Amino acid sequence: MKTLKSLMQAQQKKGAVLIDHASGMTGEFLDNQTGLIWMSVESMTQHEFGNFEVDNQLTPVGVAPGAMDMAIFHYSPNGEGKPVLERTINGRRFINAASAEMVSTPSHPGGMAEISVNKSHSLGFAAGRKLNVLSLPEGDFIEVVGTQAADEQLRLPVGATLKTITLKQPWIVKLPTPARTLWWFEHLRSFQGPVSLPTNS
Repeated sequence: MKTLKSLMQAQQKKGAVLIDHASGMTGEFLDNQTGLIWMSVESMTQHEFGNFEVDNQLTPVGVAPGAMDMAIFHYSPNGEGKPVLERTINGRRFINAASAEMVSTPSHPGGMAEISVNKSHSLGFAAGRKLNVLSLPEGDFIEVVGTQAADEQLRLPVGATLKTITLKQPWIVKLPTPARTLWWFEHLRSFQGPVSLPTNS
C-alpha cells in the first residue's frame, strides 16, 4: 500500500504547497485591505501566536490544530494555474490559503456559524484514522480544525448528527471551491465540505 505522503506528493502540482504537519497548530491572519487570509506554513504555538507582532493591516484570526494528517493548497483564491501566493511575516513563511466570501453568524449563543471560503484545499488522512463527520440533510462535512474532545459539547443545528468513520486505507479528499465551513468558535472546531465519504470506511 502506498503511503499517504507519496499519494499526496503525486497530487502536488508545480506551485502548490504541501503541508506535512497539518495536525500541528497553525496561525492565520486576515489582510484588512485585500480580505485575503494568510496561514503560517510552519507550526505555531498559542504563545507564539499571541506574541506575534504584525502591523495594523493584519488582524489575527486564530491559531488551532488541523484535524488532517497532511494538506495541499493547490492555488490561492482566484489564482488557478498560478503558484500559491507567499509572503514572509516576522521571518516566518505564510501562504495565502483562502479568502472569506460570506459569513452567517450563529442564530443563538454557542451555535454554529457558517463561512463560505474561497480556497483550493485537499486533505490527507492516514489509514486507521477515526474521523468525526457532521451529517446535514444537504451532505457530509469532515472535521478540519480542532479536536474531537469538543464534539460532545457542540450545539448542533436541527437535522444534524455526528458520526465516526474508520479509514481502512489512506484517504485524500478535495474540498469544494468555495467550501462551506461550519464553525463553533467557542471550541475552535470546524467541519467543512460537503464531501463524498470513502466507501471502504
